[in-house]
Amino acid sequence: MKRIFRIILAAAILLGGFAMFALLAKLKKTPLPTQPPKLAQEVETVTARKTEIHVMIPAQGTVEPVTLTRAAAEVEGTVIAVGQDYEAGGNFKAGDVLLEIDPTDYKADLFQAEAAQAEARLQLAQEEMRAEQAKRDWERIANPGQTANDLVLRIPQLAASRARVAASEAAVMRAMKDVERTKLRAPYDGRIRKKLVDLGTRVAKAGALAEFYATDFYEVRLPVPRQDAAFFDLRGQEILLRESGGTRTWKAVVDRTEGEIQRENRSIIVVARIDGDSPDAPLPGQFVHTEIEGRTIPDVVRIPRRAFAKTDRVMVVGDGHTVTTRQVKVIRTEKDTVLVSEGVEDGEQLCITALTSVIEGMEVKVVLRDGKEVSTDEP
Repeated sequence: MKRIFRIILAAAILLGGFAMFALLAKLKKTPLPTQPPKLAQEVETVTARKTEIHVMIPAQGTVEPVTLTRAAAEVEGTVIAVGQDYEAGGNFKAGDVLLEIDPTDYKADLFQAEAAQAEARLQLAQEEMRAEQAKRDWERIANPGQTANDLVLRIPQLAASRARVAASEAAVMRAMKDVERTKLRAPYDGRIRKKLVDLGTRVAKAGALAEFYATDFYEVRLPVPRQDAAFFDLRGQEILLRESGGTRTWKAVVDRTEGEIQRENRSIIVVARIDGDSPDAPLPGQFVHTEIEGRTIPDVVRIPRRAFAKTDRVMVVGDGHTVTTRQVKVIRTEKDTVLVSEGVEDGEQLCITALTSVIEGMEVKVVLRDGKEVSTDEP
């Protein structure tokens, strides 16, 4: 009996639970559908302004002498004397004797050449007399209408004597040159970079003696990007060179551009000249930097690099606070900005906030415009 009662009680509890569940299900309210608010990404913009731009092209290089000479011995011998300023850094004037090689042997050769010249001239004078005598003898003994040959008139002998005189004169000139070559004379006003021999040194012919350079002009080679060549007309332009890490400056004049593109970095070399005679002229080896003024370009917009979604497309924020990308014409790339001539109108807003992905027409919220906070009341 108790078993049956328990089964009935359990069944009643189960049925009550089902009834309660059904009642609660009927009382449940269906929630109304809602639209979650869109969260627009906050961005910063800048206003595009068309303007006239003076292109400034940065460049740097090292000051070097225009004329650099590595002097070599034209005769062999022992160095017997050196100039007072024959030292690294020593200054000299054109014509100064920097060093002298022992000329004794070359003077002896000169004396021998002069003696041979005197002998040749004597033989020529004698041969001229013989030729004159031969001509008179032929005129005395020759039959009417008969012509004398060259040997009878001693024409070949006379030509040989004259040739010997010319050869002896050339030998004397060469010997005199050799004597003169024993002295190393400065070809211009300059400064010694390095001395390669000293007093008592035995030098061979073509042996190196010294390195020196002219101090009238220096030059600096300034590499600039190849694409910047369209923005300057350089010849004769005056530029200002600045000491790297210092405050000194020097005026220089652009002399030329070298006639080829550098293969290692695709740059063009602009060469500027500096007056080396000025009291504050830089020394060779001085590292300098400058800015070369290029042409003036009208109606150009300077755009920050951050406004670019791709190499040639910028992010434009329209009136409806939506972002679109637009293709532009890039004419020059600078360190932090890009010069654009087409594709952007004056007054347009450009997005300079880095976006994870740019979807055409996506909504944004402008919080900064030209570096200033935007009021919520502004459109």
